[in-house]
Amino acid sequence: MDRSLNPRLTRLELLVGQWELTASSGERIMSTSRSTFQWLGDRGFLVQRIDPPTYLAPAWVDAAPSWVDAVIGLDDHSDTFTMLYTDSRGACRTYRMSLDANRWTLSTQPGPDFHQRFEGTFNDDRTVIDARWEASGNGRNWSTDFNVTY
Repeated sequence: MDRSLNPRLTRLELLVGQWELTASSGERIMSTSRSTFQWLGDRGFLVQRIDPPTYLAPAWVDAAPSWVDAVIGLDDHSDTFTMLYTDSRGACRTYRMSLDANRWTLSTQPGPDFHQRFEGTFNDDRTVIDARWEASGNGRNWSTDFNVTY
């Protein structure tokens, strides 16, 4: 499918390319790596790959994945995106996703007592995304897991 057939897919162009990725907790850098977003041919899917970390804090060695793969697609009836996620730890998740010129969000409930969400904000020239991952046991009270900068 040519992306021009569904203009709603062009919103994903904001993500296409290579990004330096930094995860932090408070003021402490926990990992750095590279994230690449590229189209899977012209078939309407965007693939995200996060490479193995170039730096990993000792406190994160057993918790952080060494690689991440994700595929983003659009449901044209609801005009919503879905991300299918997997990583080196064996985690496999489905995220509801939204993306506009200023904001990128992901949310999921991978378990009955575990909710997870991501919210990123683009800077004015769309070259930096400041974001955070949050977790909740009940879907109402949230706490920041870590911050991410693309």
